[in-house]
Amino acid sequence: MNQDSTQPSQTVLFCQQCNQRYAVAEEDPVCPNCGLDLVSLAEAPTADFGKSGLSSLAPPDTSFIPTGSDDLIGRHLAHYQVESYLGRGGMARVYLARHLTLERPCAVKVLSPQLLKRNPESLNRFFAEARAAAALIHPNVVTVHSLAHDDGLHLIEMEYVDGQSLQALAKRKRRLDLIEATAIMVQICSALELAHKLGIIHRDIKPANVMMTSSGIAKLADFGLAKRVVSTSGRTPHPESLAGTPAYMAPELFDGAPADMRSDVYAMGVTLYVLLTGLTPFHQNSLTELARLHAEQPVPDLRRIIAHVPDHLEEVIRRCMSKEPRERFADSTELLHELRMVYGNLRPLSSIVDEAIAGLNVTVTRENDAFLLRMELAEGRFQTVRVAESASGPLADRLVKIYSVCGFAVPEYYRRALELNATLTHGAVAIENINGSPHFVMNNAYSRATCDPSEIRGSLLTIAHHADAIEKLLSDEDRH
Repeated sequence: MNQDSTQPSQTVLFCQQCNQRYAVAEEDPVCPNCGLDLVSLAEAPTADFGKSGLSSLAPPDTSFIPTGSDDLIGRHLAHYQVESYLGRGGMARVYLARHLTLERPCAVKVLSPQLLKRNPESLNRFFAEARAAAALIHPNVVTVHSLAHDDGLHLIEMEYVDGQSLQALAKRKRRLDLIEATAIMVQICSALELAHKLGIIHRDIKPANVMMTSSGIAKLADFGLAKRVVSTSGRTPHPESLAGTPAYMAPELFDGAPADMRSDVYAMGVTLYVLLTGLTPFHQNSLTELARLHAEQPVPDLRRIIAHVPDHLEEVIRRCMSKEPRERFADSTELLHELRMVYGNLRPLSSIVDEAIAGLNVTVTRENDAFLLRMELAEGRFQTVRVAESASGPLADRLVKIYSVCGFAVPEYYRRALELNATLTHGAVAIENINGSPHFVMNNAYSRATCDPSEIRGSLLTIAHHADAIEKLLSDEDRH
């Protein structure tokens, strides 16, 4: 018998925690360092292949450093006491630390000294990440606070997110339901919209680069590959090295085309597909073959994996992942509008109303399909406000109506009602025929597809206050 035939076959896989490649036995695909399940190259973390393209991958790293030997834990670095190891990316390790002056927890990213020694240009990229993220003040972006340098180490101080990555959440749940996945994508896209408006391309959108707080807020992170569309000189940058995560990269990027907003949109489509199915749309260990699939293979049919996928949602993913950039959403603003429409259709109105009235003194009852909200006001008064959805028609045409009956419409008060309309921030006074008699009605309406709980809340408060004032003016009674 040939001795080689008794040896277990090996394959090269990636550890997403350690960001290293390992040659391991096929029957035991776990990281020898941290024990995490290894993944195929297609699901690997950020790869920077250099200008020579797909053939320039470094050989797999078969060495590792036990996490227990990390000599930074317990040390003082600049303004920080390093407390524990959180994870690592392509350029740096991230630690939980305590700011010694402000006495608050923070995350400190430490650039790899070994990487800096091999590639001095990595320091510029490290600082570019900090500058890109620091320009984005947004609730769905991990905030960058400061830069520091101590004992030969370069640091970025960031907001500490007490939670987990979206990748970890998706892996634990296997698949996210339609509402949760779309809600998270709306948050990510809101952050990306700001980045695009500031001329910043992320270039590495994927679940591993989104942090989820314990309260379910998504925060876009890791701007290590981000670049500005236009340089400070006003010239368009030259095409850069092939960089990104292969499973999420748009077809044109494999050909060396420069990243733009539409390649970020492509990665958003892949991310949404992954959240819904638990799978990347294209699977190959060969980068060349993976690039071919991105360029030629249609997006797999979602309905073969999950049932009851709305046509609109499937169309959003299909358009995001169009092979031709010009056929995608032009930017994240267009995509955000569509995602909000999908989410608005998926989310029941009762959920929106519940969020809108959180913390208010409100009693809610149902009258057929309408919500009756008894709003408590000052001086022991109250006002009933109704919230109802138009019953038919396509989503884009349906409305959520918020209204309160103020009393009989008396002609001598018409002028006052018109004057009041000029002062309102939400809604308007109208005259409607109710049970055969004209009534003053305070009302407002929003598109069902895009209505927001904060808008509903603002309208409820404004309409209740002014409807009560009109009612009091007419009769000094709380009849409605």
